[in-house]
Amino acid sequence: MPRKTQFTAGDVIKAAIELVRKQGLTKLSAAAVAEEMGCSTMPIYSHSKNMQTLEDEVVRRVWELVMEYQSESYTGDVWVDQGIGWVRFARDEENLFKCLTDNNNIELRFEMQIEHWQYLADCLESYNGFDGMDEELSERIRYTHALLTHGLATTPRTGFNKIIIEDDRILYSFMTNASQALIKGYKQLPPVDEAHRNYVKKKRRALKDCKH
Repeated sequence: MPRKTQFTAGDVIKAAIELVRKQGLTKLSAAAVAEEMGCSTMPIYSHSKNMQTLEDEVVRRVWELVMEYQSESYTGDVWVDQGIGWVRFARDEENLFKCLTDNNNIELRFEMQIEHWQYLADCLESYNGFDGMDEELSERIRYTHALLTHGLATTPRTGFNKIIIEDDRILYSFMTNASQALIKGYKQLPPVDEAHRNYVKKKRRALKDCKH
């Protein structure tokens, strides 16, 4: 079969993602992508202004893959499935998962985190577990859920942690119980006092200012 001589931007990004999937983001280079594609480096530079631009495209695509994982129906409960999707992606795509935090573009990282957070919120818009709940409480529950699932996704795979992460039946049961317990538990907590609420808002504003 003759070698392909015409390459699209999509071909370059696809090859770059496959390279990162196998070797990690630190191995991303024009020469390595060219070797993955079986061509010279010319197509890479024809479609990407520089390697940072290509890395950014890879990272954007990885975030899209994460959201695809989190929109899958594993248990039929969208709230639970968001957590399962995050853990499964970290398990199944270890090198791609690391791209979410290891990329060099901090502004893009922040942009994609916001887009991802909003995407998950939109998926939960009609979720009955949050019926009658004010936005502040739902945000607190969602943030705790994010900490829980990220902690599970990144925990060392030893002992019972390994069993939870690698056995889907146990993972789904664990995430179902933990996710539902968060909602029930938070609903029973007393309201946050005004002084603490204002303190948290101040800290969040400061964080946003730092990002810009």
